[in-house]
Amino acid sequence: MKKNSFIKRNLSFLLLILLFALVFISQYIMFEDYFDEKISKITKKYDKTEKLEFEEKKGFLNQFKFNQIEEVYESLTGKIPILEYHIIETPNVYSNYILTKKIKKTKDNERFFVSSDDFRKHLEILYKKGYRNISLDEYLSIMKGQTKDFRRLTPGSKLYVLTFDDATFGQFDFLTNDKGEIFIDPDCAVGIMIEFAKQHPEFKLNAAFSIDFENVPFHQREYVTKKLNLLLDYGFEILNHTYSHKSLARLYKKNPERVSEEIGKAMEMFESHLGYRVSHINKICYPNGDNSEELKEYLFNGIVYNGKEYKFVAAIDAEGPLALNPNETNFDPYAIRRIEINNHTFLTYVINAKGLYTLPPLVLRTPETEKLVKIHTNFSIDLIKIR
Repeated sequence: MKKNSFIKRNLSFLLLILLFALVFISQYIMFEDYFDEKISKITKKYDKTEKLEFEEKKGFLNQFKFNQIEEVYESLTGKIPILEYHIIETPNVYSNYILTKKIKKTKDNERFFVSSDDFRKHLEILYKKGYRNISLDEYLSIMKGQTKDFRRLTPGSKLYVLTFDDATFGQFDFLTNDKGEIFIDPDCAVGIMIEFAKQHPEFKLNAAFSIDFENVPFHQREYVTKKLNLLLDYGFEILNHTYSHKSLARLYKKNPERVSEEIGKAMEMFESHLGYRVSHINKICYPNGDNSEELKEYLFNGIVYNGKEYKFVAAIDAEGPLALNPNETNFDPYAIRRIEINNHTFLTYVINAKGLYTLPPLVLRTPETEKLVKIHTNFSIDLIKIR
């Protein structure tokens, strides 16, 4: 006589489990429908791809009101990605420089190349993931004792900074049309950021360009003055990347005066193009990221060249992990870390990074439920009971 199968022997038990499962699923679906309906009312049926307007008159409360802004920033933790780009491989750069071998793209240096399409994707991904760009000045303003109002940014935003090194190919290019008129290449970094800002109101033109004079800045000699002034006009920052891109740490060991010469000659070049606007340049970018404790102290004290004194409030490194929160005790404004960006590092060290600095969210009080609804930039919802 054959033994009954497992299913036949336990049929009643299995049917009971199935019944419980169906009841649980139905209750979950009903709760989800109820929950979604409630949230739809709160958000007034905004599409998830649309920007949700936070207005106090609609019942939203601004958490910044309850504390001094310094207290808010001092209580926040987390690190901030500072992105470092080099060559933007535009169609113009590819056809006129890479194909003609004026630029040699090899396995050793391909990490410096990011295509126009990939740069656009980076900006789009950052924006959709709730990242908002701030300037280096705004980044430094997080330090204790300083105030900076980030109310222009969506509550719950993750912050990041854009930087470009060496004033090289594809960062800021002019093209000429059939009439001989010049225009900004829409595929260069500046052109892409200008167009992106038109489509995304919270994206600001505040990237930092580290410029040296080893080569002609942006490789169009006749337009250097126009480009440097346009950068400031748009709101971008310019950093002193030295005159000839030599290692300042090595020069300091030989003779500190060589450091002053490298930085001072660059400042004179900037002044020849910018005039009084040269005062906007108050940060250093270390060539190749080479620095030392002695060099940092030297820069902190300021330099003198040809009878002029120059002071710099910060200096950025060439590469490293996420930048420290300026409120951290070991933060050093003369050794600000950055991430050299390509598609791999962008995903690994920016998008998938953990422990990022995030602005506080707004909260909405709902009297009928006596709860607080916390709304994040990705529109996930947490309910928090209040007694």
